[in-house]
Amino acid sequence: MNLMKKEFRKRKLTLRKNFFPTLIIIVVLWTLLVMVIYFVDPDAMGSIPLFFILFFLALLFTLSTLFANTRRGLIAALGFSVFLVLQYLGVGSVINFLLLIGLGVAAEFYFSKK
Repeated sequence: MNLMKKEFRKRKLTLRKNFFPTLIIIVVLWTLLVMVIYFVDPDAMGSIPLFFILFFLALLFTLSTLFANTRRGLIAALGFSVFLVLQYLGVGSVINFLLLIGLGVAAEFYFSKK
C-alpha cells in the first residue's frame, strides 16, 4: 500500500510542469519588446520585423501559459500578430479582426476534433 503511494506521488511530480522558466522567458521577451519600442529607431533596417517577431514570441509564451495549451496560444498569438501586420499595412479594420477571430475559432475546432 505504501509503495503504491510512493509511485503515485513520484508519477505526479514528474507530470507537474515547472512554470518558473517560462515566466522568466515571458518577462525577458516583454522587456525586449518594450526596449525595441523605446530605444530602436523605426527607420532602422530590420526594426519592424524584429518588433513583429518579438511581439509574436512574447504573446505566444504568454497566451500559452494563460490558456495552459500551446495550440490555443499559438492560434491566438498568430491571429493577433496577423492583425497587427494588417494594421501596419493600413488595412486592419474591425471586419478583418472579426474574420481573424472566426478563422482562429474554426482552426481550434478543426484541430480539437482531429
